[in-house]
Amino acid sequence: MKISPCSECHNKYPASGLQDGICVECTLTAQEARVEKPKHRRVPSDESTRKQSLPKGKAKKSPRKSAKQRAIEAVEESADPGRSTAEKSKQELIDREKSRRFLLPFIQRFDKTYNAGWFHKDLCRRLEQFSQDVADRKSPRLMLFVPPRHGKSITTTKNLPAWHLGHHPDHEFIIASYASQLAEGFSRGIREIINAADYKSLFPRTKLKEDSRSVQNWKLTRQGGLLAAGVGGPMTGNGAHILVIDDPVKNAEEADSATVRDSHWDWYRTTAYTRLAPGAGVLFIMTRWHHDDLAGRLLEAMADGGEQWDVVDYPAIALENEPYRRKNEALHPVRYDEGSLARIRSAVGERTWWSLYQQKPTPDEGSYFKREMIRYYDKCPPLEQLRVYTAWDFAIGVKEQNDFTVGIVVGVDFLDRIFILDVLRGKWSSDEIIEQIFACHNHYLPQIHGMEHGQISMAILPFLRKREREERNKGTLKKSLNIEELKTGRRDKVARARTIQGRMEQGMVMFDKKATWIEPLIAELLQFPSGTHDDQVDSLAWIGLMFDSMGKFKFPKGKSGGGFMDKIKHLARRTTTTNKSSMAA
Repeated sequence: MKISPCSECHNKYPASGLQDGICVECTLTAQEARVEKPKHRRVPSDESTRKQSLPKGKAKKSPRKSAKQRAIEAVEESADPGRSTAEKSKQELIDREKSRRFLLPFIQRFDKTYNAGWFHKDLCRRLEQFSQDVADRKSPRLMLFVPPRHGKSITTTKNLPAWHLGHHPDHEFIIASYASQLAEGFSRGIREIINAADYKSLFPRTKLKEDSRSVQNWKLTRQGGLLAAGVGGPMTGNGAHILVIDDPVKNAEEADSATVRDSHWDWYRTTAYTRLAPGAGVLFIMTRWHHDDLAGRLLEAMADGGEQWDVVDYPAIALENEPYRRKNEALHPVRYDEGSLARIRSAVGERTWWSLYQQKPTPDEGSYFKREMIRYYDKCPPLEQLRVYTAWDFAIGVKEQNDFTVGIVVGVDFLDRIFILDVLRGKWSSDEIIEQIFACHNHYLPQIHGMEHGQISMAILPFLRKREREERNKGTLKKSLNIEELKTGRRDKVARARTIQGRMEQGMVMFDKKATWIEPLIAELLQFPSGTHDDQVDSLAWIGLMFDSMGKFKFPKGKSGGGFMDKIKHLARRTTTTNKSSMAA
């Protein structure tokens, strides 16, 4: 966010917090300096004189306040009875100025029940920047994926248009949703805010035209306005400085219909997009129903070099540590805590949970990895009975646009079955990657760490060896690191995954159904090779290639050295399997 100094006090503030280059405090100081003290007039004490001073005719009574307004004033008075009228007036000026400049105080001014958490504050900050980018004609593109009933539509679709039009009454909005009635409901709420007397005190320039107040399409006196439409409906004759698409999919039936998805895609490209003004912004606010929904197709187009979107995921339960919450913590616990979300997950099922609440839609069937190829285990053999290996796929960087670094830990039993024990995934710096590798090594004591031979592994390897020597000197190294560099050769990602695909077809790869990492991994497998991310598949593919590079299975020797009958008995204990590997030796 752009930071600029105040032209009066020279303190630095966000650009959106300055008005004409002046901060809130300096603005209020200037306003107070211009206010003159009222002159006290002498009131006549004589009764007849007072009667003569009254205007002729019947005096008008002030409008009676509603019971709700009287109750609010009584609560405010009881909350702070000691404040003088001057102090309250000054605080009101400050509140007004905050509401003009920032979206969150604006929302709280018109909705006293709005209970903001860190998520809403972060959301408002992003929307303020989006509004500024539209004003600067930067053509911003923003996608916000938010679980149901977390206040996404109140924040974005109802309050953002009212706040933005207060600053830019010449701008036009188009709001689209899966049904025109829903979009019209948003339009009605925005119109009511603009009509409120309190709004007029904040933005006196923004007024509704008397002859254009239809809930479907209304105009402002300064040529701005709003059109409410259903996804797939007509928009002819209207333009948009901001196009808001709020929940374009109605339900699972629509999401699963290829015909409906194609219709939404055609509508966006041929109808909605053609209404955008120069420098206009597009805002998606939705829950994900399907990997091939409208947002999914736009993300796929972005990966192919199309328009670039700022994509923000807000999963109901954090899948990893985030700036404002830890892994497995709820998004807005005041409304839905971890226990409430667990009950919701149990009620709606895994597919609905991961798509609507975690924003990770999983396709019903994959093209490369099929769902029937995925086998689960309830109980894993003890580590002492397994040969443990890890494979790492590196991507250094902690920014949102960076890929993930992934480490997959597997255990192999004497039947050559592969048990996926753990998946380590994150956007880490090189130092953090080394920490993750050593934490994994000290916990699982793998026999081999497989790492792709490349620039990143070559850069990390010297620091790994240095750290290993330090741990050995301190006596904290439980086992030496056995690192094997894996070469891709001329094989692409699809070709490298053939081996693990074959083992999954044979039912020889087992996944932990109760693990926290299971659904993102399965989703990536089913979306491969056309998914947005494939780092976990890459890491799993290295496990398959490590099997191919090993020798034949070796029979364990008995007490007498192991004779012919010992081998026959051992073969009888093994189930029929033809894929043998020294990783199970």
